[in-house]
Amino acid sequence: MKNDIAEILGFDRILELIADSAISESAKECILSVKPFPSKGDSLRRMQQIATLQLLWEKGEKLPLRYFEDIRSELSRCRVEGSYLFAGTLLEILKILQQGIELTTFYKKHRDNLSVLEDLFLSLKPMNPEIALLSRIVDEDTRIKDSASRDLARIRRQIQQTTSRLRREIDRVMNKARQENWLHEENPTIRDGRFVLPLRSEAKRKIKGIIHGQSATGATSYVEPLVIVEINNTLKELEIAEQDEIERILIRVTDTLRPLFSDIRQTIQVLSDLDFLNAGAAFSRRFRCTIPRITDRGRVELINARHPLLTLVKEVVPLNVSIKDNIRCVIITGPNAGGKTVAMKTVGLLSMMVKCGLPIPAESGSELPFFDQILIDIGDRQSIEDDLSTFTSHVLNLKYILDKATPDSLILIDELGTGTDPLEGSALGRAVLEELVNRESFTVITTHHSGLKAFADQHPRVTNAAMEFDSNKLQATYRFQLGLPGSSYALEISRRMGLTKEVIDRARELMGADQVKLEHLLIEVDTLKSKIEKENQSVERNKKTLDKLITEYEAKLTSIREKHESMDAKIAEELERLVNESRSKIEHAVKDIREREASRETIIRAQKTLNSIKQSAQKKKKRRPSKEKSLTEEIKKGDTVNVDGISGIGYVRDVQNEKRRAAVDVNGKRIWVSFESLHKVHVKAAKDSIHSSVSAEPERLMSFRLDLRGRRFDEARDELERFLDRALLAGLNQVQIIHGKGTGALQKMTQEVLKNTRGVRKFYYENFDKGGTGVTIAELS
Repeated sequence: MKNDIAEILGFDRILELIADSAISESAKECILSVKPFPSKGDSLRRMQQIATLQLLWEKGEKLPLRYFEDIRSELSRCRVEGSYLFAGTLLEILKILQQGIELTTFYKKHRDNLSVLEDLFLSLKPMNPEIALLSRIVDEDTRIKDSASRDLARIRRQIQQTTSRLRREIDRVMNKARQENWLHEENPTIRDGRFVLPLRSEAKRKIKGIIHGQSATGATSYVEPLVIVEINNTLKELEIAEQDEIERILIRVTDTLRPLFSDIRQTIQVLSDLDFLNAGAAFSRRFRCTIPRITDRGRVELINARHPLLTLVKEVVPLNVSIKDNIRCVIITGPNAGGKTVAMKTVGLLSMMVKCGLPIPAESGSELPFFDQILIDIGDRQSIEDDLSTFTSHVLNLKYILDKATPDSLILIDELGTGTDPLEGSALGRAVLEELVNRESFTVITTHHSGLKAFADQHPRVTNAAMEFDSNKLQATYRFQLGLPGSSYALEISRRMGLTKEVIDRARELMGADQVKLEHLLIEVDTLKSKIEKENQSVERNKKTLDKLITEYEAKLTSIREKHESMDAKIAEELERLVNESRSKIEHAVKDIREREASRETIIRAQKTLNSIKQSAQKKKKRRPSKEKSLTEEIKKGDTVNVDGISGIGYVRDVQNEKRRAAVDVNGKRIWVSFESLHKVHVKAAKDSIHSSVSAEPERLMSFRLDLRGRRFDEARDELERFLDRALLAGLNQVQIIHGKGTGALQKMTQEVLKNTRGVRKFYYENFDKGGTGVTIAELS
């Protein structure tokens, strides 16, 4: 058990997935051998480094990393003076140092976004002279360049010249052999490092020379003509001189680099570390990982958490867990194949990732403690080699867990108390849980034992949880539910799978009435909870739709109000223009009146009319919309108001002071309006306004009867309140409210609303022959 935790939780496969994105073998090895950090600070730092690269990646910026060889073992081999690095190793050093320069340039460009990686980048030593040296020494094919030394360049020129002379002599001999039909092949070849002619064996003595052997069939003999022996000797000597010079160059370059071996090692380490982190960022980006809030021993909060291995093969239902810090044990129950073990493993896997400094596949806002160790008992415990039964292996694992558990440990136990008599297994399981809770260890278990479900209800630091199950379809939904135990649905599933009714009924008899009742109760609770959740989801969707409509309406209202105010300003300007144009005409009229000896009073009235027109125009021109109006009176529920930009009287139904807005019924619709757009009016003024607009047809606009029968309670209450407001404003003296008798709920609500409504003088039931207690008459003042 101790050594298999990573494999059982799937953490080893997670590391393999991360390693697949690494470029270098050294980074792959580091990833696959990653170890948990001893402290949460180190873990958090690595997660922040990975998240930083992930964010850069999402912005289209990636680290300039390419494949590189880890040549640190070669550097160790050449610590002794006189030893030298091979040309291929020098080429690898050149590539590594060039990447170091590129990474330094990248860091300078993105310095503000790479503060958490500053130490890594700043540890890269600039080695431009060494890059220039190696660029002059070795080429991309690991060949030492002619520019490495003058002697090497000279020797290679001599080799080229000697080879050309040798080729001419060979061509001359080859032409003669071709004419005499002595050749077995058309081209010369090389044997033992020397050029030779491939002659037919029967003609091998036709040309004077040295025989270097024959083919496997004996049909071809390889002869070095005497005329090229000396040239071959010269060429061989030059090739030896070339190798000697190359060795001297390698020794000299290695001596130059040896004092810098530590810096080269550091560069390799930085490249490997960045490759590790970059692979982690690729994994995080692929599985939408985030950094959780890490605590010492706090709550467990997982928001839409996912097991990455499951997402590779199918669409998964995210795990949502919210466990308060006072809870130290979670008992998960429910049917087989319902997701209990997967949920527990997901908690364990994500906790392991946190310990190793890896962002977790869950949404932002998730929270996990930094456990000191993870102890598990999951999977098939039977051991053929050790001759252990399932239960014996289970007990040995429990003993190990109890020996090692601390207050900061995470304990995961699958099917606690299984493998033996259910009564004894349940008792043993409870005893183990009591001990772990007393030690403050955070424990998650799965079980089918009813006794452990009851234990969770009795202990304040233990809670039940269940995996949701669709009792109608008898299918798991894989949704985690905290606070309630789950039914195993054994009999229901057995019935669906074809067991006879007689067998199922007999099983219920053997279970006992109390147990059957408990199972039915759990199923009913599960079904009811699922129904409520679906209704809540529907309400939430409707609320979002309503909020969107309100926002759109308020935006349109603001636009209309601005257009209205703009039109007022234009009208005022036009009015002033007309006044100015008419000024001379009006003054001329006044002069004409005076000349005709009009009365003094007539002249004064004319001048006052002119001044009144001018002042009105000026007032309209100066009026501008105010972005924030200070209310002289507080708006509260029940007030009668005017709404900017809307004709008619409104009634305040709800008030949200923190948002400075109110729900107002106006013109048959309910809208949310900001305080700044509301103006409180007195009821009498509102009545006068209503009378002036509806007195022509009061009966058509306002009925004196309201029928509430068949309405839901909240709907009926809102309708009654609106009906009374309209009746009061319409000036009705009496109204009739039909609520029926039924359960009495609408009757009681009607009397309560009438009692709390200003303007209701008194109310009473209708005569017996006209409805009696099913109808209420209200007299209005």
